[in-house]
Amino acid sequence: MAYTKDQLMLAFSYMSYYGITHTGTAQENAELILSKMNQALKEWKPFQDDDWEVVWGPAVYTIPFTIFNDAMMYVAQKKGVEGEYVIAIRGTNPVSISDWLFNDFMVRKMKKWPYASVEGRKMKISKSTSYGLKTLQKLKPKSGIPGEGKTVLQFLNEQIGEEGEAKVCVTGHSKGGALSSTMALWLNDIQGKELSPNIDISTVPFAGPTAGNAAFANYFDDQLGDKCSRIANSLDIVPYAWNTKSLKKLKSLYLFELPPVLPSPFQRALITGMIAETKFKKYKQIKAETPALEGHFNPLLIEYLVQAAYQHVVGYPELMNMKDDIPLADIFEDAIAGLL
Repeated sequence: MAYTKDQLMLAFSYMSYYGITHTGTAQENAELILSKMNQALKEWKPFQDDDWEVVWGPAVYTIPFTIFNDAMMYVAQKKGVEGEYVIAIRGTNPVSISDWLFNDFMVRKMKKWPYASVEGRKMKISKSTSYGLKTLQKLKPKSGIPGEGKTVLQFLNEQIGEEGEAKVCVTGHSKGGALSSTMALWLNDIQGKELSPNIDISTVPFAGPTAGNAAFANYFDDQLGDKCSRIANSLDIVPYAWNTKSLKKLKSLYLFELPPVLPSPFQRALITGMIAETKFKKYKQIKAETPALEGHFNPLLIEYLVQAAYQHVVGYPELMNMKDDIPLADIFEDAIAGLL
């Protein structure tokens, strides 16, 4: 089977979830994740047509005084092919409370997009997206890990040079979906200043919430719209965040399915709270007119959040004809027990 670019990026995105339940040091986690990824690059079907290798990372970050690693990013390259890179960013660690709090739900406050200025546009991103991007910009692989001691920008400059040509695709799922498109825009904005102007930058974000406001989304569309393939599942609750109007749809998202599934009173209250938090912020999806993939409802899952988790995790390989190609149980270990 020949895999499309989008399918290949989904595999790279999901591979970034290795190590989410491990509690060792950043060094130990990086070594463990690298071992898992090297094995995946040899065994997963999507990687069989080309010979890929991890050339930078994985770089792992754990918020101080917490247990689980909250951020991870790596760079892969085709062996024997110069100048073709994939930057993959992990989404939310489902077992890390600190990741949910700091990297997902800080949406009431927004930060100015500092890498470009367009007259008449007040481009802003959520505090969570700003925090997440800054974390990724500072990440450096540990000793013995590919690219050790270098940020991803330093690595790219070293590999590509000031005027070199290359192709760089940034991808990620969930939180990684919002961050991958945001990182791609950052790389695009610094081209010709801190990065070679001859790099073809693209992005394939999956299942991402909004990163910023309408001015930011419109600017992204102007800059990278034709280089972005945003993929969302119509039954996944995450891409409905954080636009106020789309958040309102979550209360009845599964109402007309068989059997109908509704959020509990507590879950409805959470949705109401999210709507209040984002009111007047004008959050907007990048490429907002892109139609979502038509989700497949699972009638066996009659609890709202369980159905939502299924759609968010299992839904994408299922809808992209890759359910047998990505070993979800191996990647997520006990974090999604019962969904598969």
